[in-house]
Amino acid sequence: MSPEIKIEAVENSDFSKISLSNYDHVPVKTQYSSKPIYKNLNYNSVETLEPVLNFEVFEDDLWLISYPKCGTTWSQEMVWCLMNNMDFETSKKVDIAEKSPYLEWTLDVVEKCKGLPRPRFITSHEEMQLLPKELWTKRPKIIFVVRDPRDVFVSFHHHYKYFYGKSFTQDRETFIEGRMKYGNFYELVLNFYSLKNQENNVLFLSYEQMKKNLKSVVLKVSDFLGKHYNEVQIDKLVEHLDFKNMKNNPSCSHKKELELVRKVKNIKEEDIVEG
Repeated sequence: MSPEIKIEAVENSDFSKISLSNYDHVPVKTQYSSKPIYKNLNYNSVETLEPVLNFEVFEDDLWLISYPKCGTTWSQEMVWCLMNNMDFETSKKVDIAEKSPYLEWTLDVVEKCKGLPRPRFITSHEEMQLLPKELWTKRPKIIFVVRDPRDVFVSFHHHYKYFYGKSFTQDRETFIEGRMKYGNFYELVLNFYSLKNQENNVLFLSYEQMKKNLKSVVLKVSDFLGKHYNEVQIDKLVEHLDFKNMKNNPSCSHKKELELVRKVKNIKEEDIVEG
């Protein structure tokens, strides 16, 4: 029988004392950073903390940072295509986690990211104070993606049904109070929002902008990256990123992750809740 699904983090002494006030290297300290960081070992291990903080950053890196369920996969696919000459065929063959790995996931991923061909494209869901220290001295380009928090919470519900066959047991207060095992949505977003008009290497995007006018966002990101394509190429990318095409794109479907999660969690067909 598969375990009950929980998204509320257990307070961990290795993380709970960490806040922006502990770190002099971060570019901004705001009123939103006073609460402890909650982490759960089945999402993010303490063993990656120092390797991530001390990860070597290059000026030509590109970093995509977001809270989970904010349109990260959509953004990863858009950025990868813009960085790789609109090579849609290769994009469909290479899993999204290979195209832009999540740095903090495991020690193996940290090592893998070190050896990515430059310019490297790296993704992270980490809080500002847990990101590599050199991010703020080497100043590579950073794209930050946000989404309406109400939709983020609902998306978590669907995410867990997809991966675990049933949803989580926590309510909205767990999310609102920043006790999710993925960290505090509001702290991450508001800290990066404070950089929006201060740092020219940070591009702040929203899921809602992409949904309303995807082409305008593609053009904005293309300009930010210094990549220039003709209108026909841009239109092809917009079509490639259309929801129906993303859904049918094997590299973006997370099916490999689905198989791995259900194997690790020992989730069987009889455990999956219908409807």
